[in-house]
Amino acid sequence: MKWLTKNAVLFSVKTCVAAFLALYIALKLNLDKPAWSMVSVYVISQLYSASTLSKAVYRFFGTVLGGIFIFMIYPVTVTHPLLFSLCVSLWVAFCLYLSLHDRTPKGYVFMLAGYSAAIMGFADVTTPLAISYTVISRVEEITVAIVCSSLIHMLVFPVRMRNLLENSVSNWYESAKQLCSELLTVTPKELSPERQHILLQMAGYPTSVEALITHCVFEGDSARKLIRLVSAQYQHLSYLIPTLTAIEKRLSLLAEQGIAFPDFVAETFSQFLLWLNSPEQSGNALPIQQQIRATQEMIKNRYTNGEMNAEEGLLLIGLLERLQNFIYIAESYFGVKERVSLLSQEKKPGKIKLLKKHSDEGLILLSSFTAFFATMIGCLLWIGSGWHDGSTAPMMAAVICSFFASLDSPIASIKVFLKGVVIAIAISIIYAAVFIPMSVTFEALIICLAPGLLALGLVIANPSTNFIGLIIATQIPGFLGMSHDFQPNLQAIVNAAIATIIGIVIALLTTALIRNKRPSWTAKRALRKGIKELLRFTHEIKINASSLLARQQYVAGQLDRVNIILARNKVDPLEGVALGGNLITEIWLGVNCYDFYARHQQVLKEHALDSDALMNEINQYIKRRLKNIYIPPPASLLQELNRLLLKMEALCQADNALFSPLFYLFNIRLSLYPTERWPESEKLIPTI
Repeated sequence: MKWLTKNAVLFSVKTCVAAFLALYIALKLNLDKPAWSMVSVYVISQLYSASTLSKAVYRFFGTVLGGIFIFMIYPVTVTHPLLFSLCVSLWVAFCLYLSLHDRTPKGYVFMLAGYSAAIMGFADVTTPLAISYTVISRVEEITVAIVCSSLIHMLVFPVRMRNLLENSVSNWYESAKQLCSELLTVTPKELSPERQHILLQMAGYPTSVEALITHCVFEGDSARKLIRLVSAQYQHLSYLIPTLTAIEKRLSLLAEQGIAFPDFVAETFSQFLLWLNSPEQSGNALPIQQQIRATQEMIKNRYTNGEMNAEEGLLLIGLLERLQNFIYIAESYFGVKERVSLLSQEKKPGKIKLLKKHSDEGLILLSSFTAFFATMIGCLLWIGSGWHDGSTAPMMAAVICSFFASLDSPIASIKVFLKGVVIAIAISIIYAAVFIPMSVTFEALIICLAPGLLALGLVIANPSTNFIGLIIATQIPGFLGMSHDFQPNLQAIVNAAIATIIGIVIALLTTALIRNKRPSWTAKRALRKGIKELLRFTHEIKINASSLLARQQYVAGQLDRVNIILARNKVDPLEGVALGGNLITEIWLGVNCYDFYARHQQVLKEHALDSDALMNEINQYIKRRLKNIYIPPPASLLQELNRLLLKMEALCQADNALFSPLFYLFNIRLSLYPTERWPESEKLIPTI
C-alpha cells in the first residue's frame, strides 16, 4: 500500500489545515475547550467530501440531542450523584439500542447522542452552575469543527464519491459474472479457492453500497440520478448469490450422477458463455433467452417421449432456469440505466427502498446492557474514590462500548484502541514536556504540531492503518488540552491518561464478561431467525394467505441474513448444520413451496392431488428445526414427497399442464434431500 498517494497527501493537508483553522476560531471565540474542535475535525474528516459532510451533519445532531438530554435531567439529578449517573448510563444504553437498529451511517446520530451526554455531563458535574455554559460551549466547539472540516473538504479539491459508488456496483456484477463463468467451465468437483472468496465479496457489497448511497446523498443534485440508478440496480443484484449457488448445486448433482449434457444443451451453454463474456451484454440477451426456452421445450419433449428420465430432465431444466434467472438479473442491471435516464431531472427521487434489514434484538439488548453496566461501574469507581479527574473513566467506557457494539467480538478492536491511546499518551507527554512550552504564539504551535499531524493524516488515509491513526490523532489534542496560553499541564495529562486507561479497561473487562460472542453465535441466531421466518411464510402459504408481494418480502429479508451468515461462516464455520447452514437453501425452499402450492392450486385440485399433508410435514419439520437447527429432514417427509412426486409424474405423462408444479415439487425435494435419487415406487410404504 502506497503512503504518498495524491489522495492521501491531499487528505492529510486539508485535514491538518481544517484542524488548525478550527483551533484558531475556537481560541478567538474564547470557547471552553478549543482542543475539542481539533479532535472533532479528525473524527469528522473522511477521504471523500460527501462522507465528510454526512458525518459532520450526523455529529452535529447527535451532539445537540445529547446536550438537550443533559439540560433536561441535570437540574433534577445533579444533587444526587448516583441518580445522575444512573440516568446518563441508561441514556447511553437507550441511544445505543436505537443506533444498532439502523445499520446505515445514520445510526451514528443516536450513538453519538448517547456518549455525548456522558462527555458533557460527567465533565462538570462538580460545578452545577457551569453546566449550561459547558453544553453550549461543547456544541459550539463541535459546530466550529463541522464548519471548518466541511468547507475545506467540500471546496478545496473535493474528492467525489460518485466513481466509488459506480465502481462498487460494477465490481459486484463483475464478481458474479466471473463466478458464473467459472462454474460453467471448471469441473464442479474441483474446488476453486477463489470461489468462496468471490461469494464473500458479494455478501459484503449490499452493506457497502448502501453506506455509499447514504453518504452520496450529500453530494446534492449532481448525484441524484446516480443514486436512483444504483438504488434500482441494488435490488436486482441482491439476488445473485442464491442464483449462483443454485447453479453450482445443480452442476454438482449432474456431475455426481454422471449425467452427460445432450448436444443441444451443451450448445446452449456455449452460447450462454459467449453472451456472458461479450463486451456488449446490454440489450443483446433476447437470442440466448429464446435459445434457453427452446432447449427447455426440447427437454420436455424428450421426457414426454420417454427418451429422458424425469430426474435428468428436471435437473437440466432447473439448471437452465437458473441461467435464465441470471440473464434476467443482468438485463435488469443494464436496463435500469436506460429507465433512469428517461426520468425527469426535476423529479425528486423517491424514498430509497432497500432490502429489509435483519436485527438481532437479543444481541442489541445485550450490547446496550453492556454499555449501561460499564458506564455505571465507571461512575461508581469515580464517585467512590472521590477522584476529580476520574470522570474520564465512565466517559471512555461509554464511548468504547458504544463504538464497538456492532462487532461480534469487540475485544481485539478494544485492545487496538488501548494500544493507540498508550501511543497517544507517550507522544502527548513528549510534546507537553519538550516542544509546546517553547511555542509562545499560535504560529509557533502550528510549526510544532503540523509535522506530526500531517504524518498522522497519511496514516489515517491508509486503509490498513486508518483505525490506529484515527485513535492517535483524536487523543493527542485532548491530552494536550490546547489551552489559551499554550501551556500544557503535565499533571492533568497524567491524570487524564490514567482515567482514560481505566475507562478502557472497564469497557474491555465488561465486554469480555458479558458481550463478547463468537461469529458462529451471531450466525446461528441469524439462521434461527431465518428459519422462523420460513415457518411463518410456509404457514401463510398453507392457509392461502400468501401473495407475490409476500414472496418478494420474504426473499428480501432472508437475503440480508444470508449476507450476515456467509461472512461469519468463513471465519468461524457452523459444522454439521442441516440444509447447509447459510440460509440459501431455506430461501429456495420457501420460494418453491409458494410456486408449487400457491401458484398451481387450481391445477392440483383438478387432478385431485392433495398436497396438504406435504405442507403439514414441511411445517412440522421447520418447527422442529427451531428447537434444533442441526436436525435433518425426517424420513416421513421424504416418504410424502416421493409419494406425491411419483403420483404427479405419472399424471404428467398424460397432461403436460402438471409439468410446472412437478418441477417445483422436485425442487422442494432437492432442497431438503439433495443426495436422494429419483424414488422407486416399490420402495414406498402404502398409506393406511
